[in-house]
Amino acid sequence: MIDCMAEAYGCEQRKARKEHKCCECLGKILPGERYHYHHGIWDGEPGYYKVCTDCEKLRAELDRGYAPDDGTPFTGVAEGIQNSNNLELAREMVGVKDRRGAPDAASWRDWWEL
Repeated sequence: MIDCMAEAYGCEQRKARKEHKCCECLGKILPGERYHYHHGIWDGEPGYYKVCTDCEKLRAELDRGYAPDDGTPFTGVAEGIQNSNNLELAREMVGVKDRRGAPDAASWRDWWEL
């Protein structure tokens, strides 16, 4: 999880040519689907994160009211939702995990008793 300021950062929307895995929900990004490709340098090390459009929306909702630099770190959306105790966001995340075939969807339903 990256939780420090990037020394360099960029984000672009891409269209998948092959299947990818979202770093947030751990589900599939299918060929032909749009996703967000975040890339940068953190603590002197390059990194990149592929995020499905569903998780980008969840991150925006989770970060509502925060300053841009104080938002949820990459790979931290699921943990942020768990820590927020926001049942609505949890339901949305379970739906995203189910639709995208995430391997931990059942454990999320059990965690939130959905």
